[in-house]
Amino acid sequence: MQVVRAAADGNRDKVLQKSRDLKFLTGYETKVFEDAHIDAVMTLGKAFAQPESFDFGSQDTTRRIQSLIPVMLKHRLTPPPEESYSLHRKMAGSFLICSRLHAFIPCKDMFDQVYTRYFNQADQQLVKMQQCK
Repeated sequence: MQVVRAAADGNRDKVLQKSRDLKFLTGYETKVFEDAHIDAVMTLGKAFAQPESFDFGSQDTTRRIQSLIPVMLKHRLTPPPEESYSLHRKMAGSFLICSRLHAFIPCKDMFDQVYTRYFNQADQQLVKMQQCK
């Protein structure tokens, strides 16, 4: 969630830090790999950045990500966390179907709502845990 938020906010440094925190990166990657990884995340984050509906029919997300894959394959030091594979497949499938349908979707509004609910629930759980102590 925080990696997508950082990308949507255009914060490349935070994308890098959160990617390291989540073990997508080791911290020992080359600058070329870091830039390719960040560029890929920022490309996906564009759908969640603009206040107007995202035009999946005219986007070039797939082409841009595909152009980064050779660099990432050549320079990757560690595979992505195993639990991220299903998420990546779902996101890729969602982008593909929306692209084929030439969909216009208010991704930013939807993401903002989910993000707020997610962190409000996490805050509420933390408060409950502290009250139980």
